[in-house]
Amino acid sequence: MQFIILLRGVNVGGKNRVPMSELKQHLINTGFANVRSHINSGNLIVDSAEDTEQDVLEKCQNVLVDNFSFPVDVVVISDEKYQAELASIPIWWGEDEDYRHNALFLLPSADKKEITELLSVIDTTYEKVYIGELAIFWSSSFKQNYSKTYYSKLAGRSFYKKVTIRNRNTTLKLLGFLED
Repeated sequence: MQFIILLRGVNVGGKNRVPMSELKQHLINTGFANVRSHINSGNLIVDSAEDTEQDVLEKCQNVLVDNFSFPVDVVVISDEKYQAELASIPIWWGEDEDYRHNALFLLPSADKKEITELLSVIDTTYEKVYIGELAIFWSSSFKQNYSKTYYSKLAGRSFYKKVTIRNRNTTLKLLGFLED
């Protein structure tokens, strides 16, 4: 089975540096096969015939704690769940070229009910939100009226530290890796 591993907040602005080549080698040493990464922002795919999502999460957390001097939050999603999640997204996610399209993957510590309540106040004039099982799919105005969007103020929201964000291109590229 394949697993997507998403790290939160690594290699952004020169902070929390986690070289992907080094991390890949640690994951191989842990027993994962066919370890690959996409760009340098903490997107990995591993194969494991025996592990569950929880096993992969624990092994990955151990690798990070043992080899890096700062905490790193991790999301692990099986190939089946990732494919099912992306099969259920609305058609509008990615449709408007003037919008920014992101997937906010929920960390294990996220309170989905609380996040759903917070997002229920969004004015859909400038953005659209779909709350899936594993992620929030968000399209928001970017070129015009960005300052009027809820998304533009996301970093100040309580749940911001409970998600790891990927743009549409990265989200779909990871799906493509699973299907290859």
